Amino acid sequence: MIVISILTGKGRDGNVRIKDRISYNSAEVVQKVEAALDRLKPFQYDSRYKELLGMQLVEKLTYWDQNIRRRKDDPFTLVVCGEFKRGKSSLVNALLMEEVVPVNITTETVTLNRISYGVHKNEAVLSGGRRLTLTDEELCRSSLEKIMEEVGEPIEKLELWRPIDVLKDITVIDTPGLEDSVKDFSSAVADALQQADAVIYVLSVAMPMSKSEMLYLKTSVIPQKYTSLFLAANFSDMMRSEAELSRIRESIKEKLEVMLPDQKIWMVSALDEQCRQREEERPQPSLENFLEGEFNSFRESMLRLIHEKKDHILPDRMNRMIRIMCTDLEDNLSALEQGVCMSGQQIQEAAENILREKENQAQRLEQYCQNLDQLLCEMEQETTGWMGDLILRLEGQADSLSCYSADELSKYYPFFCIDTMQEAITRCVNYHIDKLFDFLDQISSEVSSNLMKGYKQSQYSFRFAITGKTWTKGDSVGFAANALFGGLISVAADGIGGIMRKKEIRDRKPVLIDNIKKQYQILLPSVNRAVAETYAELGKRAKKLLSEYYAEKLGSLQSQVEQSAMVSRADDAKKKEIQAAAEEIRTMMDGIMSTT
Repeated sequence: MIVISILTGKGRDGNVRIKDRISYNSAEVVQKVEAALDRLKPFQYDSRYKELLGMQLVEKLTYWDQNIRRRKDDPFTLVVCGEFKRGKSSLVNALLMEEVVPVNITTETVTLNRISYGVHKNEAVLSGGRRLTLTDEELCRSSLEKIMEEVGEPIEKLELWRPIDVLKDITVIDTPGLEDSVKDFSSAVADALQQADAVIYVLSVAMPMSKSEMLYLKTSVIPQKYTSLFLAANFSDMMRSEAELSRIRESIKEKLEVMLPDQKIWMVSALDEQCRQREEERPQPSLENFLEGEFNSFRESMLRLIHEKKDHILPDRMNRMIRIMCTDLEDNLSALEQGVCMSGQQIQEAAENILREKENQAQRLEQYCQNLDQLLCEMEQETTGWMGDLILRLEGQADSLSCYSADELSKYYPFFCIDTMQEAITRCVNYHIDKLFDFLDQISSEVSSNLMKGYKQSQYSFRFAITGKTWTKGDSVGFAANALFGGLISVAADGIGGIMRKKEIRDRKPVLIDNIKKQYQILLPSVNRAVAETYAELGKRAKKLLSEYYAEKLGSLQSQVEQSAMVSRADDAKKKEIQAAAEEIRTMMDGIMSTT
């Protein structure tokens, strides 16, 4: 028998308050919830109740009954999330101390991975519930690409079972980055977060807490208030000293001060930990002791949380789901209760109110769209100005390229230029998305929270031809671009030196440099087009979200009025039955709430 004590605080005298010493039996709570759900069964299966309550309410009761019962058998669920290429899968492997999930994947082979305890086995989940058993060798990137090509469709997720001790208590869900996968995983990741009993959010020390990461935390992770959140800053082996890591940690804390004021950040390296486990050479010898200590602390904190929560996670989870169920049923119950009391005249007035509300919503939507167009126009102009400043600066630096050979310039410089344009526009857009979020949030938090779900950064095409060849896609060669927002963007062009070896100047170099200068003027129109298309797409997405929000509100209101009208047309005897059934459901829900 598991008995859990609730100790949440002390009184002014320093002693634990009586109410904080209350204990409850976890198994008993679950049994009471199931017994209460059993009492709702007649409302789901008795044809008389289906007629009285309407199919919509009955279907909701059935859904929640099945969902709550199914989730009670789930183990502690740990969800690992973050943007693409943050080392999430490597971190999972380091935590489990075994190469479980595939790494170095492409956007075509990215999957959601669910890792559970059991006999060693791998299954790929395809559409329609079909499953494909895979060998460990087939989990690698090249094999997955061939498998997807052969079956003619992407893999929805991987189900992996391993006989690892820590998995006896938990299931780990390793999610894909939202913005860079070919398939839209936003709904799958959202479902995983709703199931989460704890979340590990992975970021990179190279780009700590970008605008898009801040927005994702704000809209998708933090609202899951019931979860415990771990923030892991991966790739810490890229830094040279503990002082550098300390500065990055403080920078992250400063950015999160409003959203997560007391959040701890672990500076970890999945690569370093895996090298340590395999007894291989470590990537940053000067940080070996620090990284080992930090990762051990991170793992121990996670395991401690799992140990502390695993015994009472079921009551917590069922309590959460019961509350969501009661909220979901409220509109339907209210519509039934109102219909019992409404006259035909009142129903007619309610229907007329819907028509007026439809007109009002159309006017509000039109005004919001006008305001949105104005905001996006200002954003586009600002980005166009920043990109113009950037191109002028790069053009002005062209003469300094004489220290590099003609071969190096023709081979590498177009890549540098195109990747710089891609990175600069992306950072401008990320800067403005924060403002766009605030605009939508004033209308509805539901709209703003959906802004980043399924959103993908654009891949821009530019023309930059210095040797008769047109480069239309950035292919990173290690150059760094640093965008600073204050009305001007500066780019660290000295990164060229890190990859190019100085060679003897050839006769054609002056011609190439002159050509580079000319290409910047040709480049500017294509950059401006990319900027315009990007903000037009953002506007299209925001307007679609607004339109869907108002349509859903109106549809919900119309559904309630129709349900009330149906009840109002019933005879007095049937109205009494409907009212009695609605009151009975409310009483049962109140009983469930008091139980949890």
